[in-house]
Amino acid sequence: MKWKHCWGAVAAGAVLASLLVGAIGGCGQAGRCEEETSSPEVVAGEQVSPVQGSTAAYVGSGDPYTPGPLSIRRIQLDACDYGSPQPLLIFAPVSPAAYPVVVFQHGFLGKNSDYGELLRHLAGHGFVVVAPQMYAGLGVAFGNPRPPEEARRAARVLGWLPVGLPAALGYVPDVRRLGLAGHSRGGQVCWLLLAARPSRVLAAAAIDPVDGAEPRGNRTWAAEEPLSFSGPALVIGTGLGGRCAPAGQNHEQFYAVCRSPAWHVVVPHQGHTDMLNEGPAMLARLMCDGGPDRAGMRRLTAGLLVALFRAALQGDESAYAYLSDPSSAVLEVVVERR
Repeated sequence: MKWKHCWGAVAAGAVLASLLVGAIGGCGQAGRCEEETSSPEVVAGEQVSPVQGSTAAYVGSGDPYTPGPLSIRRIQLDACDYGSPQPLLIFAPVSPAAYPVVVFQHGFLGKNSDYGELLRHLAGHGFVVVAPQMYAGLGVAFGNPRPPEEARRAARVLGWLPVGLPAALGYVPDVRRLGLAGHSRGGQVCWLLLAARPSRVLAAAAIDPVDGAEPRGNRTWAAEEPLSFSGPALVIGTGLGGRCAPAGQNHEQFYAVCRSPAWHVVVPHQGHTDMLNEGPAMLARLMCDGGPDRAGMRRLTAGLLVALFRAALQGDESAYAYLSDPSSAVLEVVVERR
């Protein structure tokens, strides 16, 4: 059955897969929000005062593979907080500025919090990072939601940003400078969004993305037709993707449909889930092959995202050089570009 190869073959062992990436926390598709009285839980940093006007745009500098200079706070929103259509995990600089925004899509049966180290690193270089939780429970292993519905939910998050995000932050980021990134099935969702809304996003990244057939014979392909999206695109692949990112449904197909400018960075000795936080990445080894340096893979992935979005969203085009330079990477990589 072809669907067994979808999103890392984990649908064949749904209960085990849920353990690999942690228990999925309350995040079904939100119904109509009738009350918007909740306040965000600020885990790090201080609660800011009501919405302030943004200061000058922030442009980062320095090595993208090292932690950024900005103090970061972590904000957890439930569905309907500030009108949010999905539960959200937000990493944002404490000091107000017109930061660009990056929306990050988690992988199949994943949790947004599994990527916290990567997302905090990105935020520290001057980005507001918004990571929606797309669904709860194991229904996704049986086709609920299907990728097109997940992409529609993600589109509603994009629509929430202009009003909801400033209210949650207490200052106004620059949501016009918007980037999109996702891992595994999250990469598929990103490419579906790019196909539907190519002018909404300025730059996009897919991290070891997986395409393919679904349970019950449904079919959704995000990397079958050339993208109309003309912004900068980055596709990160792993050499040990194996059954979790099978040949014919992986990063090679996603890069093939990209228009110029695009970069394809393959990490030959790391695996499909090595960029997750340490605990989830260790558990994921029960299902997905991995490499010897998970910490290095997290640093590499985060740094490549910083380089792409610094160039495309902050305006420092010299940062594109990091995407094409294997000698600057923290792990061995093979790079091609168009």
